[in-house]
Amino acid sequence: MLKMKHTIRDLAETGASSVQGTTVGTKYGLQPIQYLREIVDAAKNRHFFAQAVRIINLPPKTHDVTIPKRNAYEGRSGMSFDTTERTAADITWTTMDNLASVIATPTLVLSGYAMTQTAIRTNSLNITQEAKEELTYALGDRVDAAIATAIGNASSTTSTTTGAQTIYGGDATAGSGLTAGDVLTTELFAEARKLLMTVNKQYRASTGAGGGYGAISGTVTGNGWSNTPDDPFIMFIGPAQEKAFLTDSQFTNASEYGAREALLNGEIGKYIGVKIVNTNNVEQVTAGSACPDASAGAAAVNMTRCIMTKAKKACALVWGRAPELKVWDYNERDQVRISLVTEYAIALIHSDAIVFIDVAD
Repeated sequence: MLKMKHTIRDLAETGASSVQGTTVGTKYGLQPIQYLREIVDAAKNRHFFAQAVRIINLPPKTHDVTIPKRNAYEGRSGMSFDTTERTAADITWTTMDNLASVIATPTLVLSGYAMTQTAIRTNSLNITQEAKEELTYALGDRVDAAIATAIGNASSTTSTTTGAQTIYGGDATAGSGLTAGDVLTTELFAEARKLLMTVNKQYRASTGAGGGYGAISGTVTGNGWSNTPDDPFIMFIGPAQEKAFLTDSQFTNASEYGAREALLNGEIGKYIGVKIVNTNNVEQVTAGSACPDASAGAAAVNMTRCIMTKAKKACALVWGRAPELKVWDYNERDQVRISLVTEYAIALIHSDAIVFIDVAD
């Protein structure tokens, strides 16, 4: 039998004691014990952000992908127009300088379990199946959180470049200025929708990755996005904002539920045409911790960064190698090993397809 050579000897292996559960007291032979086979799972984060991004699957023998994009249409202000007959002069030619590209390189991610045959044989649960579910859930959560982080770290609009826009609850101009009453409102919701749709993207006095802050200083031309059935506007909120919305009569009277269209995971309804998704993968900050915006100032209250985005335009998830789940016998240690291997990358495409709404909880 061919033996495999290993360079890492101390693997995190699962023996019978690792999966035996907690003690249930003294056992007596004439007092039978019945164990429930079902696992009462802890509350799981669900995967939501992956629904809002463009998915790209690379073919074999491909190392990178280049995603072309148009920074913004020239429009009537960027295009040169002549209004007189050209007899002694040429047409005024417009330079095409609004095209760009994003390069994504998938990287390797490996995870797995090593479980002894004794652990498998002596456990009342199908721990091999439980291991598969843990691995697939963990990878999904990792990818979803990474997408949320990438979108949340998008660069802000500046006086010369289009990018993500930031608005705040109440009269705050930075995350550190939020107070207890500066919660998400239907007015803020409508403002975020307007900012996605307009070509005039507002920028603040201070700019940077994670969103600008300070007073609104002006606007720069960007993409005016449309809310379409195939690629809708999606608003990601946290549990605190869901509670606030569901107790707001203005929201509940105007929101739509149970529509015939396909619902997203975690979708709690639709308001002024925007799908609303509740997820714990939005950035939630406790008082005293750094705010999500570029200021990174300390939050005075618990706060959440809500995000409104145009689906499939802001970000892309690139699979270089689709997730592969494998199970095999490792006889040298009388084990079963389960691995989940993949390669992926996350790339921002259009930052101006993002509006941050920073609010108090």
